[in-house]
Amino acid sequence: MSKWLTVEQIRKRLRMRRERVIEAMESGKLPYDKRGRVRYARECDVEAWEQSRLKKAPDAVRRHVHPDLEDFL
Repeated sequence: MSKWLTVEQIRKRLRMRRERVIEAMESGKLPYDKRGRVRYARECDVEAWEQSRLKKAPDAVRRHVHPDLEDFL
């Protein structure tokens, strides 16, 4: 049986703004259930959404630094 999390619990767990969590829910990226005014998402769905977000993050690009500026790194 999966644990259900509120938007506030998701926000705190993932350290992000409440609006971002709600945006993911409304766009269909994060499945949820609404009971009254409170939205709930299953913990396993939250973890899957977080993994998909992390996979989409672009890798850091190494750029050339001018030799005169290397001392500032």
